[in-house]
Amino acid sequence: MVHEPCHVVDVLPTILAATGSSYLPELGGHKIQPLQGESFLDLLEGKEGTRAQPIFFEHEGNCAVRHGRFKLVRQYGQDWELYDMDADRTELNDLARSKFLRLWADLTAQYEDWVEKTGVLDWDIALPRLLKAWKIGSAEG
Repeated sequence: MVHEPCHVVDVLPTILAATGSSYLPELGGHKIQPLQGESFLDLLEGKEGTRAQPIFFEHEGNCAVRHGRFKLVRQYGQDWELYDMDADRTELNDLARSKFLRLWADLTAQYEDWVEKTGVLDWDIALPRLLKAWKIGSAEG
């Protein structure tokens, strides 16, 4: 059993490591967004492994950063919450306003930096664009 955190963004780096392939920075003259995630091939081979970088994710306005034993999470429209995943796997004890305030601020800043680098749109901006593209909520839809 492995307890190291991994995420879907780690699948491609793992496949690339297993096959000895490299990630293409562009294809057909079009730049490709930089690869995110880390290979978990060592874990699959039964070796020790630790993450070098936090895991960042956003889905429909819900956001999170997983770094070591801590997880910073925010449901859409809510405040950030911080959990110690080793001590509180069910995320019941929010540490955001505790002695971990500095960690909370650091992870929040790292998330905002990731958003800027990857082009993640705030859900209040992204949802109307999607609805317009899908012609939902208009006279045409």
